[in-house]
Amino acid sequence: NGAKNHFFIEKIRLSELNYQPCIECGKCETTGECILKDDFQVLYKKIIQADILVVATPVFFYHHTSYVQAFFERFQVFWVRKNILHLPHPLNKKPKGILLSVGATKGKKLFEGMIRSFKYVLDTIYGVYLGGLFFREIEKKGEILNHPEYLEKAEEFGLKLKSLL
Repeated sequence: NGAKNHFFIEKIRLSELNYQPCIECGKCETTGECILKDDFQVLYKKIIQADILVVATPVFFYHHTSYVQAFFERFQVFWVRKNILHLPHPLNKKPKGILLSVGATKGKKLFEGMIRSFKYVLDTIYGVYLGGLFFREIEKKGEILNHPEYLEKAEEFGLKLKSLL
């Protein structure tokens, strides 16, 4: 019918938010809600409404940043809702997840830990991991411009995603 998909995209910088990691207090196990009152309360609503969740992070010591770790930990409430309270996704969605990362080293397993973590996080919201882009030997902002093969892979990935969405 010629209709085009329109997406609302919101970029959120975790470093600009005031939130803390999960404190494992267990309160969500009875209420299905997190008791911590911080900027994450707004993120919970956005995560529930999201069709696609893209996480972009550099590698620090073979893992994502501490901001991303605290972000992932706060998905504990979603894990509880799914696995203890047996609640469906509030909007009956299966959001898609994409992970983007760069790291300075050539390590063979540089991205494995963060990919595994992200897959588990997505599972808590009934999500599906679509894949990602992972580039080695990038240490500083703008260095990717020195790697035309990476830019080509990014373009190919974008076109592949467009056909999936």
